[in-house]
Amino acid sequence: MYLFSYFKTDEEQLFVSSSPDGLVWNGLCGGKPLFASSVGTKQIRDPFLLEDKEGVFHLVWTDGWRSRSIGYARSRDLIHWQEERLIGVMEHLPETQNCWAPEIFWDTVWEAYRVIWSSTVGEGERNHRIWSVTTQDFKSFSEASLYFDPGYNVIDASMTDRGDSYLMLYKDERGMNENGTAFKSIRSCRIAKESKVPPSVSEISELLTPELTEGPTLYALEEEGKPFWIMLFDGFQDQYYGACCSSDLHKWEDISGQLQLPAGARHGSVIKLSASKAGLFTK
Repeated sequence: MYLFSYFKTDEEQLFVSSSPDGLVWNGLCGGKPLFASSVGTKQIRDPFLLEDKEGVFHLVWTDGWRSRSIGYARSRDLIHWQEERLIGVMEHLPETQNCWAPEIFWDTVWEAYRVIWSSTVGEGERNHRIWSVTTQDFKSFSEASLYFDPGYNVIDASMTDRGDSYLMLYKDERGMNENGTAFKSIRSCRIAKESKVPPSVSEISELLTPELTEGPTLYALEEEGKPFWIMLFDGFQDQYYGACCSSDLHKWEDISGQLQLPAGARHGSVIKLSASKAGLFTK
């Protein structure tokens, strides 16, 4: 089973939907939110869930538009939540304007969880780069450092382990939020597995999704024993969700017509539940 976690514009809380095929999604809990923040701005935007090797879910989220912290909570059953708090990842840099769209992945070189997000550091118009910290236990964290800087404004980084390297999807944030902009959509690149930070970057792609899209999430289905990749993206300007597919992560086909999501979903992420957790929401 696949689990999609997201928020809604008019309800900035955690919602989840499930899907057996990764395309047709059913809202869970009667369409009610699973979790609401009681810390910071009390907003949950851009929620990201990770299930660790012990079956514990770790949730991180954007704590509003101007926070220098990210939200965090953990749960074993997605119903009962513990250790809710703000993680002040950029509090040591008071010129930081924001911390947006955090995600977590296991960094195999550092043997630690790496949390990544986008921040603008400095005055003036927002000009984001991707920053990161590492942690073993989600209690203590390394000091934040720059993780990805292609030389222009980027947000919404999302990582997938490809064995010898990582594939990173991100939004090219240049341009204007209007039809005909030359940017404001998703690119991919290869991130080297190495001990230096920031790591080496290669194979930055052309734009992969339609204009005015953001919040990519990538997951694999199985087709004839081989991975078949689905990327979901948020059409933030026209208020829709889209999807494209690829067998090689280079050539992409739009399959938005096959996608069914609950109305109002915004900037979500997809994980495949472990067998032990797949029965949590079977009713």
